[in-house]
Amino acid sequence: MQNERRNGDRYCFHLDLQPKGELTLFVDGRILSVWKLVDISPFGTGLSIHESLDAGSNVSLQYLDDNGEIQVSGTVAWSDLENSQEEGEGYRVGIQFSRKTMSLNVAIFKAVTDFPTDYHRCAA
Repeated sequence: MQNERRNGDRYCFHLDLQPKGELTLFVDGRILSVWKLVDISPFGTGLSIHESLDAGSNVSLQYLDDNGEIQVSGTVAWSDLENSQEEGEGYRVGIQFSRKTMSLNVAIFKAVTDFPTDYHRCAA
């Protein structure tokens, strides 16, 4: 289990109720599909993907929907095997968004959480 290093509230998502847009992760010239958004805040996100990433890797996360595209940069804080009982196998990664682009961080957070669904504030 990872040490808690979050700054502020985050919002959790259920597997069957994901954002309407598409999330794509870019790392080291590779394009990785995000099969699950676990949680998000303006400071970072938790994602499920199909491969492990090295902590410290620089990444970009893109969100694309009918309203356009938002891309933020960040750093992989941690990566572990998926430990849930939900469908899919792979890795859960924690990404800390760059503080230099806070307006974009807030924009992606609002775009992902600004629709009626069953996301909720995560427990501390």
